[in-house]
Amino acid sequence: MKYGKSLIAATLTAATLMSTSVMAENHTVTAQVTAFKPMVIKVQPGDTVSFENMNGHIANTKFVQADGEHEYIPEGATGWTSQMGENFTTPELTKEGVYLYKCDPHWGAGMGGVIIVGEPTNLEAIKATKPKGALKRLVKKAEKAVK
Repeated sequence: MKYGKSLIAATLTAATLMSTSVMAENHTVTAQVTAFKPMVIKVQPGDTVSFENMNGHIANTKFVQADGEHEYIPEGATGWTSQMGENFTTPELTKEGVYLYKCDPHWGAGMGGVIIVGEPTNLEAIKATKPKGALKRLVKKAEKAVK
């Protein structure tokens, strides 16, 4: 009986872990000239996002500003920088919140996007940084998406 209970517990644990990974989805963002489509995407924790048609593009969560480098992602989350011109899939997005990203070569044209994972837990903190220009536009798009 001792082994039977252990086997049942192990089976239930494995089933739970497998069902979580099966439920995770991969979403697609496509680079189109100087825009990511869709610009804002809502996903669930554990999902991934694939960037396609990335010839001449980079997806990067690091923003360089006059006061240094910043990442507008949830606390404890891991950002990313794709390779120039290569399609890319994010790691599993496990931290809830707003992830802002941009295309380095086309940031001057405002090419950026927003991934909202679950609840936008860090949106107010991002707004408190008083973003300007294209970054401010991304924040406004995020706000509109969560209303």
